[in-house]
Amino acid sequence: MSADTVISADLAFEALSAVSADEMATIDFSSLVGLLNEPNMPSGGGATIRRVIDLARLRRGCRVLEVGSNTGYTSIEFASWIDGHVTGLDINPVSTAFARAKAVRYGLRNVTFDVGDGQNLPYPNGAFDLIYCSNVTSFMHDHRRARDEYYRVLADDGMLVAVPIYYHTPPPDDLRRRVGEAIGVDLPVTSQQYWLDLFADPRAYLLEQETYEYERQPPERIAAYVERVLDQPHIQAIDPAVRDAAAARLSYFYTLFDENLSYARYDILVYRLNHPNPEPVLHTTRRVGTCR
Repeated sequence: MSADTVISADLAFEALSAVSADEMATIDFSSLVGLLNEPNMPSGGGATIRRVIDLARLRRGCRVLEVGSNTGYTSIEFASWIDGHVTGLDINPVSTAFARAKAVRYGLRNVTFDVGDGQNLPYPNGAFDLIYCSNVTSFMHDHRRARDEYYRVLADDGMLVAVPIYYHTPPPDDLRRRVGEAIGVDLPVTSQQYWLDLFADPRAYLLEQETYEYERQPPERIAAYVERVLDQPHIQAIDPAVRDAAAARLSYFYTLFDENLSYARYDILVYRLNHPNPEPVLHTTRRVGTCR
């Protein structure tokens, strides 16, 4: 076991041990993710990242930044496939420690993780060839400032890839309120057009847009996933009452989010700065045998 892995495990156990069962019952989802090393995958999981790699056609030696790397799933997925360097940035130091330890455990030397704020990126202008942000922008106070920061650190011919979640059908007010409480943010009812308008830039061309919807998950699959998350050494070692409270809280979140996502969709949006051929197509086409 590497030194980084030991430090991460010790830090996680120390943080978990400081939380009582009563506190665990009211903790927000983002904090719980950091304590439990929850994978916190993007919408669609690894398939989304592999699709982004296909769409972006990343070159050898490319520099990728993920804003909102959390416990490292997406940055590590990128790093395991591309011949380039990946930087993950997250505001939570405990989640970042997990991410660093996981990268070391799998021998990935082309990924690093920093602690920082997506609304004030600690990087120089034009530092990255691809900026990836999943739904993290939704959790930020100033969406426009975050977007401006993404473009600031993007190279002149680089790509911004966003995977925002939005409501396709308006959710019940009570459901939206409960989700907002769960994530610790007053959840706005955003639309697909809101994100298209937000990420648009006069210098950028929308190369690709793909739309996906979510499938409902049965309770037994949610329960099995909770057990998988909790089956980690640093969680097994804590007070059983705290572990049980964590399981109940995680089950509540997953069930709540499953209901909320039934009203939602997400897009993969790929923008390129200064694209040399931005002209719209006059005679559009479709693949033979498909429906428009």
